[in-house]
Amino acid sequence: MNNQISLRIHSVKCVDETGGSWAERVGNDEIMLSGFGIDASANTVKVDAFEVYPHFDDGDIKRYSPPRTFLTLNLTNNSAFPKTCSVGFLLAERDSGDFGSKANQIYEKVKAEMEKKKKEEEEKRRRSGISSFSGEDLKVIWEVVKPILYAWIKDKIISAANDDIFPPRDTSVTIASADFTWNGSKVSPPSAVEFRGHDGVYLMTYDWELS
Repeated sequence: MNNQISLRIHSVKCVDETGGSWAERVGNDEIMLSGFGIDASANTVKVDAFEVYPHFDDGDIKRYSPPRTFLTLNLTNNSAFPKTCSVGFLLAERDSGDFGSKANQIYEKVKAEMEKKKKEEEEKRRRSGISSFSGEDLKVIWEVVKPILYAWIKDKIISAANDDIFPPRDTSVTIASADFTWNGSKVSPPSAVEFRGHDGVYLMTYDWELS
């Protein structure tokens, strides 16, 4: 029985340091990571900001062995499979050190928008006599909230931050059944997500683990 799913980070690679060629000659990138998750019930989970590595240069890789658990999301609810969970990633190059507070603001916005949309959908279902969400319903809720959230982050957070916050990235996973595996394994094949911003590029490798 699959009760939880965790996203695990394997590595973060500096493909291109931030700031352009002149800035790269005089300093290093101090990379921070934070984020949020949305579980199978559309509840939100916060990931507090943490330091990945304080001295990134072009080509440097921070490896986690064993993989670092980024967050764990709940799969147990009254809805039927398939069930969908989503994770948002926030990466920043620390300058003046306000990334933690900005990440908290983003999480509170995610939580508020998800709760608002979930209540709207619950009311629609109540009027239609439908008792629970499906995995596809929750995926649709996130896809509605995501552009609102990303526009707000760009306009209200990134432009006002003292740290260099990259545009957010996200990923989702759908679990088809209570005994779902990836070809017999409870660990998915590795995937990667790329961050681009502030004249820099970072590549993060991750996987999913069921438990």
